[in-house]
Formats: sequence, C-alpha cells, structure tokens
Amino acid sequence: MTQPGDIGAIAAHPAAGQGGRSRRLSLSWLLALSFGSLIAVSILVVLGFAVYGAARNTVDLLRDRADLGIGVLTREVEGLLESAGNQAGFVARALETGEADPEDPEQVTTLLFGSMAADPAIGALALIRPDGQALLAERTETLAKIQTLDFSGDRAATAALRYGRANKEPVWAPPIYRADFDSSILTLQIPIYINDRFEGVLAAALGVKALSEFLEHLGAGSAPNTFVLYGKERVLAHRLMAPGYPGLSFNAPLPALAGFGDAVLADMWRPEAMRPAAIRARPPLMSHLVEVDGNTYLFLYRQLDAYTATPLFVGAYFDTDVMSDEINRLLNSIVVGLAALLLAVLLALFIGRRLARPVLRLSSVARLIGELRLEDIHDLPHSRVRELDEQSSAFNSMAGALRWFQAYVPRSLVHQLMREGDLASLASDRRNVTVMFSDIAGYSTISEGKSAAEVAALLNRHFGILTSAIEAEGGTVDKFIGDSVMAFWGAPEKQKNRAIRACRAALAIRDGIAADNCEREARGEPPVRLRLGIHSGQATAGNIGPPSRVNYTVIGDDVNIAQRLEQLGKQVSPDAEVAITVSASTVADLGDLFEVEPVGEMEVKGRAAPVAVYQLVGTT
Repeated sequence: MTQPGDIGAIAAHPAAGQGGRSRRLSLSWLLALSFGSLIAVSILVVLGFAVYGAARNTVDLLRDRADLGIGVLTREVEGLLESAGNQAGFVARALETGEADPEDPEQVTTLLFGSMAADPAIGALALIRPDGQALLAERTETLAKIQTLDFSGDRAATAALRYGRANKEPVWAPPIYRADFDSSILTLQIPIYINDRFEGVLAAALGVKALSEFLEHLGAGSAPNTFVLYGKERVLAHRLMAPGYPGLSFNAPLPALAGFGDAVLADMWRPEAMRPAAIRARPPLMSHLVEVDGNTYLFLYRQLDAYTATPLFVGAYFDTDVMSDEINRLLNSIVVGLAALLLAVLLALFIGRRLARPVLRLSSVARLIGELRLEDIHDLPHSRVRELDEQSSAFNSMAGALRWFQAYVPRSLVHQLMREGDLASLASDRRNVTVMFSDIAGYSTISEGKSAAEVAALLNRHFGILTSAIEAEGGTVDKFIGDSVMAFWGAPEKQKNRAIRACRAALAIRDGIAADNCEREARGEPPVRLRLGIHSGQATAGNIGPPSRVNYTVIGDDVNIAQRLEQLGKQVSPDAEVAITVSASTVADLGDLFEVEPVGEMEVKGRAAPVAVYQLVGTT
C-alpha cells in the first residue's frame, strides 16, 4: 500500500501529453486494412496452438493429475478409517483409565453417543462384555438409539471376544453381514483391559452403504467411477452399493468382483483384458489399461496395507476414448495452425516495423498496471500517430489516477477490483478471517512536545514497518485509527493458513520495531513499544457504507475480540517492547510452527465467558 508520506509524490506526478502536438496521422485506415486480416489469421493461429498445447498438457499433466486425484481419494478413505479408529480409541481409553465406568450404563451410553456424534461415519458402537451382554449405540436415519442386547450366541461377537482374550491390539476384522443392520459392516475391534483384566471388546462399525455413499459423494463430477476393493476379489465400496446391494449374506458379506454390476470394474483383473498403460504412474500409485467391449479404460489405484489383514485397493477408472478423440482432433488442426502462423509472421513483419515500438511500449506498461507496479511506470512519450498519441495521454492520466486510488484503497482490494471489474464481486458475506489490531503503548508520552510534522513523520515510519510486514504475508491493511492499525487475512480473497500468515507478520513487525528502536536510541529518542492482538473467527466481510462512499472492511464480534486482545497486552506483558497476544482459536490453527505461552483465561469486554489467552513467543 502506498504510505501516507508518498501522497505528495503522487500529487506532483503530472499527466503527460498535453502540449506540443503537431499534425497527426490517422491510424484507422491502417488498422482496418492491415490488422483486420492479421487479427483474423492470429486468431486461427492462437486457436490452433491453444488446442495443440492443451493436448500436450493433457499428456504431460496426466501423471501429476493421477497422483493428485488418487492421492486425495486415498487420503479421504484413510481419513475415514483413521477417524473411526481415533473415536473408538478415545472410548477405549476412557474405559481403561477409569474416566467412564463400564459397569455404569449411563456413563457408557454418554461416551458412545459422544463419539458417534464426533464421527458421522461410525454407524454403530458396541461394548461387548465377556459374558456376551452388549450395550449397543446405533445410528438411524433420524436419531441414535441405545439398546442392551445378548450377543452370547452371535458368531461375530464370539469371534471378537475370542480375539480380545488373546490380544490387546486393535484390529479391523473382515467384513461381515449383519441381518439386524440389513447391511455389511467393517468392524474395528478394540480389546478392553482394566488392570490387566479382560473387560470386553469395543466394536466400531462402518457400514458398507455409508462408505459407498461417502465414495459416491467424493467422486461426484471429476471421478465418478471410484471404488474400494477388499483384496482383488471383493468390492468394499462403490456407487452401486450406496443404496444397498442384493444377494449379500453372512457367508458372502461383500459382492464378488467377478460378475459385479459395474462391468468395467468386474474386468479389472481379467488377464486377457489387461495391458500396461502408456504413461506409467509414480509409485505407490499403480495403473493399467483394461479393454471392455471395444473400449479402453485406464485404472489408477493404490494399495493400502495398514488397516485390514487383506489389502485394500482404492482407485478410479477413466474412459480413454474421450481423451484420444480430443487429441486426434487437436493434432489434425496443427497443419492449419502452422500455415496461418507463417502468414501472420509475414504480415507482422511488414506492419510491425512501423507500429511495433509504441504498441509494445504500451503493452509493457499495461502489464505493470495489471500488476499494480505503479512505481515502475514512466510516462508514455508522444507519438506522431494521432490515435496512439491520444491513447498515451489517456494512459498517463489513468496511471496518475490509479496512483491516487491505490493510496486510499488496500492493495489486495485494488487487485481484486481490477481483476473482477466491479464492486458486485465484493458483496458482503461471512468469512473465516484472522484479524490483527496494533496500538502504540504510551503514544501520548512519545508524541508530547513534537510538532505536527514530527508526529506525522513518526507515524508514517511506524505504519510503514507494520504495513510492509502485513502485506508481505498477504494481509489487507483495513484502516489506520490514530496510532493503531487494523488488518485482516481471509478477505477479499480467501486464503489458507490465515493464522500462520498473521503470526509471521506479527514476528516480522516485532523485528522491525526492534531495529527501528535501535536507531531511535542512537538518536537519543525514547523507544516505541507496541501491542498486537490476533484473533481468528468468522466476520462479515464486504462493502460497508452508502453507494457514494463505501469501505471494504470486516465487522463482527470476532473483530472486536482481536482489539480486546490487543488491549490485554497491558496486563499480559506490560514491559515488553512488542507484546503479541493471541486467542485460542488462532493457536489452534498454528500447528507446531510457533512457540506460544498460555497466559490463562481472562475477562474480555463484550464476552460473558472468559477467553483463553496466549502470548506469541516465536517460531519453533
């Protein structure tokens, strides 16, 4: 953002091209006769090379897309299994450590319901006691229900208890069909031991229907033919199994791959239909081609060995005919593109010798405008061509106006306005943001006795340190309030790692203030001490104000909390050169990248309950 001290330079920047004009030539006839044909040919060339380039990119990027697409699919499936394992493990630890009494049905019920609420993928949780009596929490279409059942004669429960008596490690049991659930399930079994005494088995069930629905939703659009195989002979999840699959029983809990309703998937391992893919995937991703009814399909998949004793195969398949037809059409157009290119080059050489220089100069500075590098733009010179001269004058005036515009509007907002073209793209909505407030501690003492020019110079230098650090991390400086700065991340453009960016900016500000104070000390001036408050949450982001004067900003309770945190710096670290106070929601998004110290829960104006407060120390 242009700093307050730069306004004078902007105001002094003149608009060129106002005088010294002589007789100008008309460019209209030259453009009509010459560039008309050149543009027509250029369009053909661009189209030809664009489609050709698209074909090359398709081939070059296939491997990367395969890695990314199947990688995302695999991580989602792994995440589903691991999430169920984490929730079941939480229940098991609570029982084994005595946080919940397995003899108290009410405590166990609360624990089971809580874990199921935390992970919607879990269809049922059951605590099976050594005598076969079980407390079962089951998810239905409308609510969850609890019931006490006798599983002493149940084959699956008996096998689970037999495993639990002989082992202490959790295990994913082979899929079984449960008539009482009218579904096949994949069960995680966790033996429960209290003081080395076997107290039963905790079983977490994932329904095959639910897993198939999850897979269908995950692959909708970009990869509809996704699947999870249990070994190479059984289908664990597929879109056809989402509504239920006929013919399942205790002896056949999963449909066989051979004869499966998806004929392409059914032939996945058929030897006479398989052949190597032309572009081999990077391990651990695997691939091969399968020909079915005259069509060729590309299978991309990964093998997962970390869960069930039988490996899982997670992947998807794609019809290669679509890509092949497109490439063939694109390649056929190359000859036309090359001929058009030759003609365009000849015309460009003839006309461009006389017109290329001013046009290229205009293109160069226009690119700088698009990148908002206004400080690098110099006035365009006059041209003997009337239209080009008028265009240069208009461009120089526009550049001057944009310098003023950028001085008063955040740089990120200017970028988006120029990219989108109107204010409608900045309509108000709820955003996840991270907000920072700053304030100079003891500002009145520092500014006392200074002239207006000295105060302005002090603030301009101070705001320059803060603004540079904030914008370097992609933040938006919203406003200057006296000696304070308000900034935020997550609007107008959505951003990842908002809290991390804000904390990096805060540490950069701390370094900048420290360096500035060294210079102040050398000049015999008192140091500047600063308080920063950072909070992450939801806020309303958009244009606030009447149509004639709007301000893009963020408002809401979470914005106010950031300001309150900054004020708490007086209590948290009253003597620090830069006190950085952050909220628990911000700390939760930092991972292990930063070192923070808990301050405790403190009262915050506007909040009924205390807020957990931390002090940002540095990076880890």
